[in-house]
Amino acid sequence: MFGRILSRISWRVLSFPIFPKIMGIGFLVAILFGSVTLLQTRSGTSLILYQLLEQKILSTSDTIADTIGRSASTGDVLSILRHIDHIRETIPEIRYIIVRHPDGRVMTSTFKEAIPKDLLNIPAPKCPPDCGIQSFDSHEGTIYEVRTPILEGNAGTIQIGYIDDMVSEELEAFTGTVLWGLLLCVAIGACLALLLTNILTRPIHSLVESANRIREGKFETRAHIYSNDEIGRLATAFNQMAKALNQYKQEVQAKEQARVSLIERIVQVQEDERKSISRELHDHLGQSLLAILLQVQSLQDPNHPPNSSCQDIEKSIRQVIDEVHRLAWGMRPSILDDYGLDSALARHIDEVSLHYGLKIDYSFSTPQDLERLPGRIEVCLFRIAQESIANIQKHAEATHASVVVLRRIQDITMLIEDNGKGFDLSILNEKGDKCLGLIGMRERVALLGGSVVIESIPGEGSTIRIKIPLDGGQDANTNIDSR
Repeated sequence: MFGRILSRISWRVLSFPIFPKIMGIGFLVAILFGSVTLLQTRSGTSLILYQLLEQKILSTSDTIADTIGRSASTGDVLSILRHIDHIRETIPEIRYIIVRHPDGRVMTSTFKEAIPKDLLNIPAPKCPPDCGIQSFDSHEGTIYEVRTPILEGNAGTIQIGYIDDMVSEELEAFTGTVLWGLLLCVAIGACLALLLTNILTRPIHSLVESANRIREGKFETRAHIYSNDEIGRLATAFNQMAKALNQYKQEVQAKEQARVSLIERIVQVQEDERKSISRELHDHLGQSLLAILLQVQSLQDPNHPPNSSCQDIEKSIRQVIDEVHRLAWGMRPSILDDYGLDSALARHIDEVSLHYGLKIDYSFSTPQDLERLPGRIEVCLFRIAQESIANIQKHAEATHASVVVLRRIQDITMLIEDNGKGFDLSILNEKGDKCLGLIGMRERVALLGGSVVIESIPGEGSTIRIKIPLDGGQDANTNIDSR
């Protein structure tokens, strides 16, 4: 569970754009490096400054002790006070000076009033021999106090208190200088990161845009090569891939054009053969059967009772003639060539309804004063309607169907519906070899630049919608939807 959460977090972090990644890493490195540098340099500088301060305090206290040594040995308090007041004014870092007798009593000090009790309560080593510097906090800051013996302690000791204002000011000034330097480095780093990001992302953005154009089918697109680094070599490989895809697309288009031309030729040849066979059946075989029928009828003597054998032969010949006429109609109805799509569909639907008992509603709507449809479109729509009605009759188990044709100036639409058992549209993709009739419809319409939409739900019937432009469109747009 924890690993999955960590994986999601890392995925989201890694999914950020390159610019915030580089800028974030740059800022993080700058902050860490600056913080470590500031702490190290401040610590080292502070150590040096405090060592210098201690040396200055010790040197100053020795100088003061030598200056007031004679006055302290004689007990000249006024002279001592005059000296320490002058020193106090000359060196502002000195907060106080206390001169003590050898027995530790206060001889004089720079305090105008009594010495503060908290200062007197601070324990201090006996000087001499334990003379040195000690520090303590006050409301003004850290006080560094040093006790120095006067004339080796024979004339007493001098107690001097220093404030660390100089060290604090120097550290603050140093810290400010370092911070400004770090800010300058961060600004320069941000500019460099911005420049690096632009150098890295510009060719990547170009590759992404080129890839999107390739995805849209624009295989002539080429990515701009900015350099010969890894990204440049990637762009070169991408351009080679795009070139290969473009060549493959041209080959596929050439093959598709050849396939379409072949299918169109096959359909045309098929219709010509159907027309020829239909004519042969109707004109030759039909006429021959009719002649045989007349010969059989002529063999009968009108003065004698009808011969049962001749009547049976006559009946059989009439049935064969009807079957030949039906086959000729199915191959290529002459009414389609003579009177057009509306008459051919109406005749075909009436015959199917009469012979198979399937109720089919038919409607053909067209504006007035329009020219007749092109022959290719009429044949295409008639064949699709013929195939659809045959499928309804054989497979749909429907009791009612409808065929609606709507012609407009710019296109013609045919809608075929039934209330049968429907089917699963996935079989068109999974078992296309078993749905050759539907595939044939799509191919016929595609040759005319039209579209086919098939809608079907098992148990709820089926709908086929065909739309063909009348402006000579060439691009096929065949769709299959399920609702």
